[in-house]
Amino acid sequence: MRKIILILAAFYLFTGAAYSQIKDKSMTSLDQIKEYFFADPLVFYPLDSAVGRVDLYIEVPLDNLQFKKNNTADTYEAFVEYKVIVKDSRGDIAFNQVYPETISNTKAEQKSIEGRSSSNMKNFFLPSGRYTMSFTLRDKNNFNEYSKDFVFGVKDITGDKLIFSDVMLLQDVTESSIGEKEITPLINGNIGEMSKINLFYEIRSRFEETVSKHYKMLIKNEKESVVFDSTFVLVLKPGANTVFQTVSADKLSFGNFRIEIEDGPDPVAGKYFTYRWGNMPVNMKEIDAAINQLMYIASNDEMKKMKSGKTKEERAKRFVMFWKSKDPSPNTPKNELMMEYYNRIRIANERYSHYVEGWKTDMGMVFIIYGNPNQIDRHPFEENAKPYEIWTYYDMNRQFIFVDETGYGDYRLTTPIWDDRNRGWH
Repeated sequence: MRKIILILAAFYLFTGAAYSQIKDKSMTSLDQIKEYFFADPLVFYPLDSAVGRVDLYIEVPLDNLQFKKNNTADTYEAFVEYKVIVKDSRGDIAFNQVYPETISNTKAEQKSIEGRSSSNMKNFFLPSGRYTMSFTLRDKNNFNEYSKDFVFGVKDITGDKLIFSDVMLLQDVTESSIGEKEITPLINGNIGEMSKINLFYEIRSRFEETVSKHYKMLIKNEKESVVFDSTFVLVLKPGANTVFQTVSADKLSFGNFRIEIEDGPDPVAGKYFTYRWGNMPVNMKEIDAAINQLMYIASNDEMKKMKSGKTKEERAKRFVMFWKSKDPSPNTPKNELMMEYYNRIRIANERYSHYVEGWKTDMGMVFIIYGNPNQIDRHPFEENAKPYEIWTYYDMNRQFIFVDETGYGDYRLTTPIWDDRNRGWH
């Protein structure tokens, strides 16, 4: 991902001691909802101004764009436009701008385009009020166009002594040798591949002296139930204060959530986010199907434990803990084993589905457990023989024979492998 790096001087750095709790969201037959871009408008407030500064963060997965080769420069180029139209509560246009952008890849970069993104930020100023922003991405190479609407507000800060910006989710936070923070915004709002939630916001203080304030942080799920509750203290000096907080994501389940920061009974800042894993949108309605799909990697006892949860929320938590126990690199954001497993399920569904989903077929099972064979010998039309295939795995010294007994593409293993169904993952 091409990062947006913001350098923030350490006016005041509040690094929360990992408060605690959070998590939720993911798949079934891996129906994928394609996201062509992500956008996140955040409002910050200059200290000596009555208007708000809207920082619009944009992320575009590069494999969603059409690239064309530039023979002169020996590069591959995508030409896009970002069109931003903001209307106020009366429907009048408050802001209208088109931003052209050229994205250029070398030959090596083009070959490894999957998983990479282009990110940038635009900003503009608006007076207090409620707004609707229409954001459109235009791919000028293939003439495709994608749009989303966003609703946001700019607060009237005329009489406020403490002015909170919007809350930004962070993908990464590092600190330089001179105490500066380098932050990478989490523009897509999905914390599912992270072990903790990193937050950043600004507080502008109009007090003439340093003040100490108590606040409450809540995290609520889609049902408005509180899944996390904590209090904390901020010491705020006059002028600009930058705030960093960290909340553990260990106790969250799949789903959509909202963080609220409250001053007594009044909310002063907040942020919506989601919890899902990678490109596998498993939601609570699909958690039982997601557990069923673990049959090639989970033991019978592990399957029984996940399925025995009395509620979907409990089954989702056990599902999450199962994958945490399998994570080959628990100190990194991604669980590579989980991503590879679900990617194989997706491919199995694409390749081997007929009257049942591909992951349930014998070919799908072998592919999910062992991956692509080193060699496939196909025999679809031999005389006096039913169609069959031979898959050979040289590195494992294994061979599997599939026969289409019905003639309808339903290839079955001649020798069952249920006795070692999950050995390929150990």
